[in-house]
Amino acid sequence: MKVLALVALVGCGSYSTYRTTKIVPAGQTEWLFGAQATGTSAPGQGGAPMPELSAGARRGLGDRYEVQASGTMLALPQLVTGSLEVAGKLRVVQHGRWSLAVGAAAGYRLAESGGAIVEGAHVAAPVIFGIDLGRHQLVLAATGGYQRWYSSGAQPVAVPFIGESIGFRWQVGERWALLPEIGAAYTPMSNFMTPDSRLFHVGVAATFTR
Repeated sequence: MKVLALVALVGCGSYSTYRTTKIVPAGQTEWLFGAQATGTSAPGQGGAPMPELSAGARRGLGDRYEVQASGTMLALPQLVTGSLEVAGKLRVVQHGRWSLAVGAAAGYRLAESGGAIVEGAHVAAPVIFGIDLGRHQLVLAATGGYQRWYSSGAQPVAVPFIGESIGFRWQVGERWALLPEIGAAYTPMSNFMTPDSRLFHVGVAATFTR
């Protein structure tokens, strides 16, 4: 029960976050640093947010392609979490101010609390829609994904999910941008109070391209 409760707290949230349809120029790297809270909530029962710091790098491979590596970390006496993820993105449509991109991501996540260690793997596939507002961009995305969690002495826990997010890329300068983002998702995984759960993510990241 303790292991499953830990999964319910930290095994959720949106993956491959801080989305945009913009592609990093070929040969350049966009560095990303963020602060966020992710977690799960039961309908009518409130939520359990977990704060984390995030960092990542996106590398442009062409006019329409980029790859990304990112990670998150939380270090508290009561709880330690961390994750690593690799992802790719392809912009499939660009028409005036409107653009559409698709992505794919896979990653690993670790959580430890009170001696209980839980490890998980995930895959996610976002579809990203962008509306350019001058040099800024409003971003809407839908994401489907699957997580599977493992711990010694416990059965694996499967967490499929589907959800959406909204964000805004505020281009502060030629190389700097801010990306606030909020997202929610649904999973049929039980949370001990209701037969399903709601996942959520809220955060803001700063990016620097060179």
